[in-house]
Amino acid sequence: MHCDDKRTLFILKKEIEKHWRLLEKSGFKDQQSLENFNSAITEYFECKTSLQ
Repeated sequence: MHCDDKRTLFILKKEIEKHWRLLEKSGFKDQQSLENFNSAITEYFECKTSLQ
């Protein structure tokens, strides 16, 4: 795996963590945060799968 690929995955992971914290703050009631979290996870796994 190239270092740029690792950096991309790292940034996507940080996005997932950020959206998770926002979801926790809202008591898991904010629909937009939930959609952002879902998108971040989907993007992370699509990227990870394409790199293998």
